Amino acid sequence: MKNSCHDHGRQAYDIERLHGHLLDILSDVDRVCAELGIDYFIMGGTALGAVRHGGFIPWDDDLDIGMRREDYEKFLAGAQKRLRADLFLQTFRTEPGSPFYFAKVRKDNTKFVEKYCRKLDIHSGIYIDIFPYDALPDDKGERKRHYRRMKWMLNLYIAKCVTGTSVEYTGAKKLLYGCVRHTLHILMLPVPKRFLYRQTDRMMRKYNGRQSQYLGYGGLPKIQVPRADVMEPAEILFEGLTVKCPREIEKYLTNNFGDYRKLPPKEERKGHAPWLIEY
Repeated sequence: MKNSCHDHGRQAYDIERLHGHLLDILSDVDRVCAELGIDYFIMGGTALGAVRHGGFIPWDDDLDIGMRREDYEKFLAGAQKRLRADLFLQTFRTEPGSPFYFAKVRKDNTKFVEKYCRKLDIHSGIYIDIFPYDALPDDKGERKRHYRRMKWMLNLYIAKCVTGTSVEYTGAKKLLYGCVRHTLHILMLPVPKRFLYRQTDRMMRKYNGRQSQYLGYGGLPKIQVPRADVMEPAEILFEGLTVKCPREIEKYLTNNFGDYRKLPPKEERKGHAPWLIEY
């Protein structure tokens, strides 16, 4: 493959070319969603980039979309037969070695490997993330406890597979988080991964019988969204592609990011810093 970069730290690479691959995957996912009659919405930093930059945040190297749980399950059931032949829908069901609870759509003949996943024998192509959104409790205290429980459960699930962390910490944090992840990995060795997945899945869906005000992905409080905003998503241009987004997207960004128009300090303008990238 051309343009291979093997990182030993943070090394420059052609991020615009990476953005081209991400947009290509999103375009096909958008097509498949239309064929299946389901909705999705850009979320988190991807939504922020759409409003503030008209597309990608210049230093961002991933792309995230969310789906209401019912649409997410419909996508998992029907997408692989409809996606282009060079795209792979990665989930626990299609690749049990994947350390992620959520889904990824990965592109063949490319690589985007984060350091903590470098030893896994899985499809490691350039990807976009797809998160299932479940009901959240309306009570703020109960919601906070739910996020805390889900963060713990997700940590156990990923520690079953890897010993590193997705964020490259330094100093005392690097030592602390590294020790915690290694310890959890050892403790989870005798626990079947399928059991951990089922427990995580059950906890994610815990409040789905309620018509609560908010939906979210357990463990990540900064990406919750009002249910009404994604029942019929709006549209927005993202790098010239018309995509779905939360209906009150600026309010969504303010609630989750504060003054989202303000650029972060230069030292905080970082992506995932792949350990290995090929395209």
